[in-house]
Amino acid sequence: MSLTIPTGAVSLGVTQQADTTAHFELAPSTNPNSQYAEVQNGKIIIDMNGLSDRATTTANDVFTITATDDRLEAVWLSHEVDGITFYEDGDPNAKIDESNPLHLEPGETAHIGVSVDTHLAESTNGSFEIHVLTERDDRSSDISLEDVTLSQTDLTAGENLTVTATYENRGDATGIHTAELLVDGVVVDQQRVAVKPGKSQTVSFERTMSQTGTFEIGVDDAPTRTVTVRKPAKPAPDFVVSNATLEADSITAGESAVVSATVENWGNATGTMTAELAVGEYVVDTRRVELAPNESATVTFEWRFDGPGAYALAVSGTDAGSVTVTEPRSYAAEVRNLVTPTTAAVAPPLAVGAFFLVTAVNRRRDLWPVWHSDEADS
Repeated sequence: MSLTIPTGAVSLGVTQQADTTAHFELAPSTNPNSQYAEVQNGKIIIDMNGLSDRATTTANDVFTITATDDRLEAVWLSHEVDGITFYEDGDPNAKIDESNPLHLEPGETAHIGVSVDTHLAESTNGSFEIHVLTERDDRSSDISLEDVTLSQTDLTAGENLTVTATYENRGDATGIHTAELLVDGVVVDQQRVAVKPGKSQTVSFERTMSQTGTFEIGVDDAPTRTVTVRKPAKPAPDFVVSNATLEADSITAGESAVVSATVENWGNATGTMTAELAVGEYVVDTRRVELAPNESATVTFEWRFDGPGAYALAVSGTDAGSVTVTEPRSYAAEVRNLVTPTTAAVAPPLAVGAFFLVTAVNRRRDLWPVWHSDEADS
């Protein structure tokens, strides 16, 4: 497969390989607003002309990848040219690569976009490949977390903490693992990582530490490390979350719990904080709030629960209590024939018993539950 970037344009040629087309199909987008791709001699040719110099140009929905094999586990793209990014579903941040592959069910289609950064992309030749990870019964992955490093353990509020995890695969097939970053036992971020057999792969999390205090930072089930966040000496915001409360401690399945908390800026500079709602061990929603010094605001979350049970809630580490979710009540509909004997004698037969009175209605809402074909990459 080839990739060429002439001045002011980008041309991508994708050759479908016999060992991969059994698992997926490539096609130009049928979106009338995207006319960059066409099929020529068995290749998908993508032409993007007139690109601006030293700028980033994005084209959503350029071509599609459709899974045709139920053994297909993951698909990703790689290339050797700087400045080119493939992404999914119109979101340039949803980059498709080995660390963030596509997971497609048979018949499912992914819409692929292309981003070209002419700050980096030059007039040059290169190549890119489509990688396929398929399931094989006779091989399996064995991925383990080998090491976790923190960029620092003593920092000031507002600084970024980088946490890097290294995974090793001792199995004989490529595997995919979901890495989880935990702060004080709550999963605040997740990333998928694909690890080839006999290889290692790292994944990095970056988190802004907005609140002062001590925090236990870890990845997956590895031992945690204590991180101390101090109040800055220079002008800086200092956020405190307090008064986390539940509107009601008991709701019915299908209804939403309402959680509120107060966010205050005790610092001496304006800043922005991301407040996080955690349900049990996972962050499920966020709110960004900007506050001046000594200013406060109330943040409110609504989270629907579909299954019965007891759920603990917290806002940025501040306990809001637990909500008990019960099954919805069932009501019997009382049916009454409103047709009088006299009326029934003269009314058409289909009218008899056609009217009824329902004394109650049971409400229900949607529920929320609390990867070059390597044939598994030999």
